[in-house]
Amino acid sequence: MWKSFWRRTSVAFGAACILAGGSTLATGSTSARAASQAQQGSDFLGSKAHKPSAPEVLDWENRSYSLTCDDIVDKPVKVAVHNGKGRAKGGGIGGYDRWEVEVQRTAQGSLPRLGNVTAVLFYCSPQPSNFFLQELRVYRTDDGSEIGRTPTFDVPELSPKYQPESLMIKDGRLAADVKFYGPEDSHAEGPSILRHVTWTWEGGRFVTHEADGETEHRGR
Repeated sequence: MWKSFWRRTSVAFGAACILAGGSTLATGSTSARAASQAQQGSDFLGSKAHKPSAPEVLDWENRSYSLTCDDIVDKPVKVAVHNGKGRAKGGGIGGYDRWEVEVQRTAQGSLPRLGNVTAVLFYCSPQPSNFFLQELRVYRTDDGSEIGRTPTFDVPELSPKYQPESLMIKDGRLAADVKFYGPEDSHAEGPSILRHVTWTWEGGRFVTHEADGETEHRGR
């Protein structure tokens, strides 16, 4: 009788020990996995916290600009451009129904005293009309803030026409080929006198230098 009692007690005690040990092992395994996952999460967050973020790249064909349509108005008008095109309507656009605006070309580079800049050439056609004007403005590449614009050409003839594909920043200067109207040129046929024009930043404004060296126009 006593032998049977001790045998049953020993078996029950052994089973309890096995169950308790298994529970302890399971708890230890779960704790180890949780600790490992927590460590991995901490490492992941730490790597993201110390990883430098890439600088934002501005989309010059999808943003708002302040333009004067080459000085046909004195106060700049805000124009929202999407996919390179925009429209200005309402007051302040010089008595026209609207302006049709387009980003014709952008050029990036470095200019003395300014650093990295982006030049944007705008096409602006007041409507209704049968003419268009161009406007060249310069912005800081990193944050898009405007630095200034090149001055309007002071000519007795019709406004000259920028050749968009020639716009560039090179050798510390902003440069473009521009066609000017001669005395015999008509609006229908367009300008015929091609000049290479450059601009430098001097005294807080852009200064225009024409290739023939005869004239200089100082901008704002």
